[in-house]
Amino acid sequence: MALRKIVDELSAADADYWSFRGRAGRSDAHAYFQYPAMMVPEMQRDLIGAVVAICPEIKSVFDPFVGSGTVLTETMLRGLGFLGADINPLAILLCRAKAGPFFVNATRQKVDELLARIANDSRDSLETGFPGLEKWFDRDVAVELSRIHRAITREDSLWCRQFFWVALAETVRTTSNSRTSTFKLHIRPAAELALRRIRAVPMFEQALRRNLDRMAGQAASFAERGLIKRGRYVGSVEIQLRDAREPLVDSTMGTCDLLVSSPPYGDNASTVPYGQHSFLPLQWIDLSDIDVCLRKDWLATTHEIDHRSLGGSRRLEPSDSATLREISPHFRSVLQVLNHEPRDRAVRVAAFCRDLNHSLGPILSTLKPNAYMVWTIGNRRVGGQSVPLDGILSDLLLARGAVAIATIQRRIPTKRMALKNSITTTMASESILIFRKAGVHCPSSKHPKT
Repeated sequence: MALRKIVDELSAADADYWSFRGRAGRSDAHAYFQYPAMMVPEMQRDLIGAVVAICPEIKSVFDPFVGSGTVLTETMLRGLGFLGADINPLAILLCRAKAGPFFVNATRQKVDELLARIANDSRDSLETGFPGLEKWFDRDVAVELSRIHRAITREDSLWCRQFFWVALAETVRTTSNSRTSTFKLHIRPAAELALRRIRAVPMFEQALRRNLDRMAGQAASFAERGLIKRGRYVGSVEIQLRDAREPLVDSTMGTCDLLVSSPPYGDNASTVPYGQHSFLPLQWIDLSDIDVCLRKDWLATTHEIDHRSLGGSRRLEPSDSATLREISPHFRSVLQVLNHEPRDRAVRVAAFCRDLNHSLGPILSTLKPNAYMVWTIGNRRVGGQSVPLDGILSDLLLARGAVAIATIQRRIPTKRMALKNSITTTMASESILIFRKAGVHCPSSKHPKT
């Protein structure tokens, strides 16, 4: 009961403790890029700390939905090994940049050289072409983004190019004609576009130097803890571009001691469109610098990445829903309610839950027996009906032999979401589910039953 006691004591001391309202912030590497629906660093820090406190043998953490890398950075600050995966190439880029190396002085010199190359480039040719380019970018902006792109490709070091690409991704986000008040691609009003005067190079330099300061801050935090040697993190970090429903391949990490993750709220198309949000930045980045397996077909449409994610395909076999109804009372209950709604709503929920269930096999196989799992998950609404994803995930884990340890309810701070995408209109809270994979507990632990 030790882990449950720790979280219960924190909750009892402050009923709103886990919302982290007024106590959450993003600094250093956490703030490299404005990614959709990012996790709260302080919350993940406390959760990891609580588990490590009762099981100090933990050496490695796994996040199968790694996103912007919040869990990655918090894991590194504890000197632990990290294994992360995601279906979104932009997430992989962010995490690889956040993993280092942290050659601050060398990067500062390379930044100056990069900016000089950009200033000396007078070419007006464009380095990308895709349907909608003229819609999403003014010609002058596209020319400047192309000059930045060319300058980055002339950098010899992959780690440095990845750091530069992140700053370019943030620049694309803020200089495109898409509204920043939503994670979806929505064109700005015509009246606003007519008055808009923006230059990409100054905004890129601002983002780049800001991120350089953040890199320096991250390096200092690691140095204070003795976690950096010659600019490199002393632990192991591995990031894979991977569908969560598929097993990790060629991993050097082996199995991990702890899972800390937050799966999507549902299919990306109707909740948080991570892939759509990443579409424009990825058009300006050399995909081979993210992963050698990446091809342009990942950007065939604005919805392609989201289509590849959980619930992206709504083709259901009769056995899909039947299996879920059998093992999840929560799924069975919500499906009965949604059967009175238009059919696409039930299909949307069933497709996502099917894929979430399929992901649990590979995910659990990446964990050691008796490994702890900390899941942060929200209950979205579909057709005015609450979909109890926390209950469904609990059912699916229990069906695979996992042991429930504790459940924490937390309110979602509204500032986590872009204004127009704030799913707080349909979701006001999240659940933190703490489970343990079935297996024999590590014999040196003082609390073998929790």
